[in-house]
Amino acid sequence: MEHSDAELVEAACRGDLGSFRKLYERHYRMTIAIARSRLSDRHLAEDAAQEAFATACRQLSLLRDGRRFPEWLGTMCRRTASRMARSRRRHSPIDAAAVATRQNPDNSEAVVRVQQALEQLPAAGREVILLHYFSGLSYEEISQTLGITPRSVQGRLQRARGALKQQLAQAAE
Repeated sequence: MEHSDAELVEAACRGDLGSFRKLYERHYRMTIAIARSRLSDRHLAEDAAQEAFATACRQLSLLRDGRRFPEWLGTMCRRTASRMARSRRRHSPIDAAAVATRQNPDNSEAVVRVQQALEQLPAAGREVILLHYFSGLSYEEISQTLGITPRSVQGRLQRARGALKQQLAQAAE
């Protein structure tokens, strides 16, 4: 039987580490997508997700409504990733597309253009694109994560796809 987030949070607060592990497994893809939307780097996104989960584990007893765990965790992950992004800016910037091409010479020019176009999107648009298309979350799962309605998710995705299409068309000119 599948337990709800609220049930798992309650059990984890009582010391059941298996319940927290289930929360981790259920929401890991989401945290990676959120962090990657801020950091544009898979490895840093994994670090941010891990840190967000560690913080959530320490502060889980502060969560008043276990049903809001995805939204709460998503907020933690956004803050962690934003902090990491600010810290990263203080160091010399790295051209992510150039690094991706060097690491995998088979990367086509189109893949690099898509990566660059994604980086040009506003954070909210980049976030829903990554949550839906790269992490495979449904509109309902994204709505729970972001604390918005599924219809709002649909609207954000529509606007983000339009902006992405426009970015790619400009890059092709």
